[in-house]
Amino acid sequence: MSLMLNGSWENSYGSTMTLEVDEDGFIFGEYGSHTGSTGTYLVIGYCRPSDPTNDAGQPLVLSIYWRSIGGEEPDDGSHWVSTYCGQLDSDGQMAVMNSLVTTTKYQTFVPGDYIDKLIFKKYSSSNEIKTKNIESIAQGKAKFANPINGVWVNQEKSIQLTVFLHDKEYGVVNGWLAYGSELISMLGFTDTLDNNNILQSVSLSGYMLKTSQPISLIGRIRQDANTLILSRWLANSTNAEAAYFQANSENWKLTKKS
Repeated sequence: MSLMLNGSWENSYGSTMTLEVDEDGFIFGEYGSHTGSTGTYLVIGYCRPSDPTNDAGQPLVLSIYWRSIGGEEPDDGSHWVSTYCGQLDSDGQMAVMNSLVTTTKYQTFVPGDYIDKLIFKKYSSSNEIKTKNIESIAQGKAKFANPINGVWVNQEKSIQLTVFLHDKEYGVVNGWLAYGSELISMLGFTDTLDNNNILQSVSLSGYMLKTSQPISLIGRIRQDANTLILSRWLANSTNAEAAYFQANSENWKLTKKS
């Protein structure tokens, strides 16, 4: 079981996140940001359910929806999502690639993908989280009408993604990804704020049991079309000398089955 990931973390920008990890490697948490928008945001993800060693870091992925749950008024950045992909080293340093998908103009941002490497250090073993567990929300039977709902495929790559919106307030989506001769349970977020924005962001996380790899998907759909553009991220376990190998990305284009 992973014990090192449990607790509160801070990066060089002063942003913090508190993570709670279960015995299967499912991660749930909250993120506090003071860069760009200010607020508290939900985090879900997966890791290899064992602490890092000197020879092998602990790979992980996280999904974040930048819509604050702290009562702040939504702004144009509240439609965005991120995926973090990287690993926790045995020295206690968490290094991740942040893939941020923006779907609106806000401050100096325009719609696109923004990539940044973030380093987190643990500052407390406390992992008190105020929000109710998102996993329990996603296991409910409620489904809401949304453009993300349905089956998305890429025949050339033999990929099929089935997802549904399960909670409109938190933007929680879950489903299954058929990829790499495996059926992977996926959980994450999509933008559910009412707006006239034509692009809708999505970020999903899962765990590939056959290869012991956390996997995440991030991208957007056009709400007037049936195309889902994604980046697929895989987190690899490496030693310190091979850390450049810890995050792998590939572009996907999926279409909705009629």
